[in-house]
Amino acid sequence: MRAAVLRGPGKLTIEEVPVPGLEPGQVMIKLMATAICGTDVAVYAGKYPVSYPLIQGHESAGLVAEVSDGVIGLARGDRVMLNSLVFCGRCRWCRRGDTSSCIDGGLLGREYPGTFAEFVAVDQKQCHSLPQDMSWVDATNLAVLATVVRSQRRAGLEQGMSVVVIGLGVSGLLHVQLAKASGASPVVGIGRTPWKLELAGKLGADQVMSLQEARGLKAVRELTYGGPDLVIDAVGVTETVDLGLALVGRGGTLLAFGVDPGLVSTLSSFTLYDSELTLLGSRAQSPHDMELAIKASRTGAVDVSVLTTHRHELADLPSVMPLRKLKPEGLRAVIEIDEAVAGAVGKQSR
Repeated sequence: MRAAVLRGPGKLTIEEVPVPGLEPGQVMIKLMATAICGTDVAVYAGKYPVSYPLIQGHESAGLVAEVSDGVIGLARGDRVMLNSLVFCGRCRWCRRGDTSSCIDGGLLGREYPGTFAEFVAVDQKQCHSLPQDMSWVDATNLAVLATVVRSQRRAGLEQGMSVVVIGLGVSGLLHVQLAKASGASPVVGIGRTPWKLELAGKLGADQVMSLQEARGLKAVRELTYGGPDLVIDAVGVTETVDLGLALVGRGGTLLAFGVDPGLVSTLSSFTLYDSELTLLGSRAQSPHDMELAIKASRTGAVDVSVLTTHRHELADLPSVMPLRKLKPEGLRAVIEIDEAVAGAVGKQSR
């Protein structure tokens, strides 16, 4: 089969590799589409310690091609999206439903062979049924939505809470939509890029503003009656974390959703004490979050179709990945792995 193999930082090639074998309880997936995630770009750049050679990719959807002994409820031809997290199902974290914290777990395309390939072997519990009318490209966006669902559940978002979302990339736009669908009011989107601010407004934000305007604090505090109940930092750099801490209202929560390993913040224990703030992290998603994400999309509560701005074939990936690293324009880039599908749908770029 063809696969994108990373042999060192920045050394990505399309190669012929053996089709993976199946162990009991596993399913062979014919991959149809895989999105390029920020984690993929970071792994490509050498920011995560991984074992080479490595097949990258993890936000994927495809068809069940083969099932092994012990597989229940899945058959050849089933349409599925993949939970990119490998988890044991036995440890105390898995048993309480926090599979993203599995002590023996890992991520496809980082600790385990990934999905920038024609086939991948995964455990049956990583497979979730897709609606028949959902495109493969849109299905890859459900993987991000599931992480957003989990984080807002952990933050205890309730109807009537005021919410500010900092950063209007893919996850930020999903946070805006899900918060609005959950009854939050007002929902304020903060970002740098005019067309993303405009899109956030179309997707449900009650108010949008630039980072510069938000730094003044006054406008946000007036909109949220003294400060938001929940601030979601969907960027994860020092500037946005500190802005979130400055914006969040007394007794409120700062959800640190964006990830940057080099983050340094001016946070002090007095800030947490004086305003009784909650600082919350959220990692990946559970099977329950995957099902909730599918439902949110199927019912129309969240529109994932607007997120994909670039489409490519698997053969394009070695030339595309450096561009995503150096100049990440647009929103989502998706690799359509099946050539027939790619040909029928066509390419689009922005």
